[in-house]
Amino acid sequence: MGNKKKPINSSRRKFFSLILSASENAEKPEMLKMLTPDGKLVEIDKKVFEAASKKQKASNKEIYDWMKNPSKDLNNSL
Repeated sequence: MGNKKKPINSSRRKFFSLILSASENAEKPEMLKMLTPDGKLVEIDKKVFEAASKKQKASNKEIYDWMKNPSKDLNNSL
């Protein structure tokens, strides 16, 4: 009936050493510098930019149907 559990310190030490080694070996993502509409300089991941640029943009009709606009109510009632 001995204590068969491993000491907590060794498992914690092993856990933190795995995290540190993974962070050191992880390659840094390629970043792009871009300006926001209000003029701020930001850096974004190149993969995120490429994924966003592949998406199909909404048409004007889709935007018009989506937004709440009082003129839509006027056009429908006529």
